[in-house]
Amino acid sequence: MKGLFYHFCPGGDIGHGVHLFRLAESLKIFSKNRPEVTLLRDADAMYPPGRRWTCGPLIPLASALAGNKFKRQKALLSALRVSKPDFLLTAYFPFGRTACAGEILPVLKRAKSSGVKIYASVPMPYFSHSEKHIKDLFDFVEFYDRIFIHSPAGFDLKYMAAAVPFEKRITSRRFLAVFKALKPKLCFTGYVMPPRPLIPSGGKAGRFILVHRGGGSTSPDIITCAILAKELLKSGLPMTVVAGPASSAAEMRYWRSLIKKRGIKDITLLMKTDNLFGLLAGSAVAAGTAGGTAYEALYLNKRTVLIPFKGFPGAEHSDQLARAAMLKKLAGAAVLDYDSLTPEVLAQALDLSLLRSAPAFEPDPGAFNGAEVFASAVLGSSVRGS
Repeated sequence: MKGLFYHFCPGGDIGHGVHLFRLAESLKIFSKNRPEVTLLRDADAMYPPGRRWTCGPLIPLASALAGNKFKRQKALLSALRVSKPDFLLTAYFPFGRTACAGEILPVLKRAKSSGVKIYASVPMPYFSHSEKHIKDLFDFVEFYDRIFIHSPAGFDLKYMAAAVPFEKRITSRRFLAVFKALKPKLCFTGYVMPPRPLIPSGGKAGRFILVHRGGGSTSPDIITCAILAKELLKSGLPMTVVAGPASSAAEMRYWRSLIKKRGIKDITLLMKTDNLFGLLAGSAVAAGTAGGTAYEALYLNKRTVLIPFKGFPGAEHSDQLARAAMLKKLAGAAVLDYDSLTPEVLAQALDLSLLRSAPAFEPDPGAFNGAEVFASAVLGSSVRGS
């Protein structure tokens, strides 16, 4: 079996890339014959690093500037022609990343006419279209055989619908109506988890505090407040802070200087790690944004303090608000507002979380089985003519 993964990530996106790597690995694990999957993504994508792609060729695409549209399109069509894949999978599109519509449309048409199965990988039940652009979503969905949504049915959707009015682009009712209309093409896989976590040596579970900000492209005050909160904590536990791979050199210099200047002890500052899941598993409490790592915390039944990213005026985002509300309901997560975050507020939330019992969330066994469900669906139906 052969497949093409297409990842439009002009901003150096991290979360969707992590999902694609996990999904490709699932095809290797659950297939009797090792499939070849070609990944096409922006050349400046930084994470996961290309060296970790072991499923087939990795083709870097020219920068996603308007002048490179046809160059990128040519590379995509060439890969489709040369690879002769059984399936083509797009990351998030058509539910989001709509700026790629122009370059991917001819590829979808060619794939469809060639009998190639077309799938989408969507990390959550959420789309970015405004009410007036819903027709564009439905037009593109027509090309697709299956839309894989990587959450369990009945979990995130109601929280996403409740939070989406914050963005001022669509009502909750219309948001839900879109998912109802698309139901025949949707497959809710459950969450896609990484392999079994490796707890760092010397760090027994529950012996340190973890603070992160996801990929590191937003929410810098989380890192600053965490460093300063270390001096205020009553627990005395050491702290590991992961700033994120998108952190700038200037940010890292500032935070290292802050630690040194104040003489803060028992704190480890990392820009990135290949074992965030292991750090999460080994922590006593984890604080950070409410991106995909929140699902891993739910899986591990970790005490969590969530500071959801909510975008900016005129470019609001509600998905992390929804995720934070869900974890508060299901696992007792503490939720803080980023705009009013201070070292004192964060320290108090961490100390209070440590006093609570660990969550005892017990979902349906399939809730975290997204990789296997995805692989089973693709391997069972991606043979041309099936």
